[in-house]
Amino acid sequence: MTVTVEDICDYIENWAPASWAEDWDRVGLQFGSLRAPVEHLGLALELTPAVVSWMISQGVDCLLTHHPVFFKPLRRLLAEDPWEGLILELIRRGKTVISYHTNLDAAPEGVTEVLAEALGVRCEEALRPVASDLPGVGLGRLGVLPEPQKVSEMARHLSRIIQSPVAQVGEDREVRRVALCAGSGWDLWPEVLSKGAEVFITGEVKHHAAREAELAGVGLLVADHFAMENFFWRRLVERLSGRFPGLKVSFFEDKSPFRTFFIQGG
Repeated sequence: MTVTVEDICDYIENWAPASWAEDWDRVGLQFGSLRAPVEHLGLALELTPAVVSWMISQGVDCLLTHHPVFFKPLRRLLAEDPWEGLILELIRRGKTVISYHTNLDAAPEGVTEVLAEALGVRCEEALRPVASDLPGVGLGRLGVLPEPQKVSEMARHLSRIIQSPVAQVGEDREVRRVALCAGSGWDLWPEVLSKGAEVFITGEVKHHAAREAELAGVGLLVADHFAMENFFWRRLVERLSGRFPGLKVSFFEDKSPFRTFFIQGG
């Protein structure tokens, strides 16, 4: 049976409805045709020049990304523009791109929940539920560890899982009540405090935010945005392959834009 772009969208939106996405988000079809047949589905966290080259060389018909292509409205599509040129190249070649972002962040068994469970955190509720009657659906997760664990131990565990450095803020004490948001989640800080979390795991925290966590006595683990979300996206291949057994599903192992250097001595 032929799989179409719409089939893939329907499957994801039955799991993570588009209505769960934030108002500012742009999820679903980015460009192309919902009726287009798909023989080779590619997965990548976001669209980059390296991903475009991979799609073309590997014959990927449809690309599924986490970060949407269009965060801001376009006023034009200019071939000489580096970003707009990428989009035009894919359109010329008949490629389709779909993106599912904050609705997959919010969903059960979604981006944050999968990472939390890999850390041994038993999720209890979303930090910011999408609705009062859906406490387990929404941005971030609050949960507990089966046994008290030092924040530094959690940092090492997280680093091993996502294969990326982790920064720790605050006292290295034992904790059980954990808040987590894969990607950039500092706007959930009020919920972290109100729900009594002892440590918050997220990415892209500014200096003054780290000082705020320090003053509040809440441990903070800060990891690379890309690495935290890529952990889930890599595992999505198996789920989609199981749902569409005749479909070739491939994952592009991209790299974070950030590189870490350590200088010793001097």
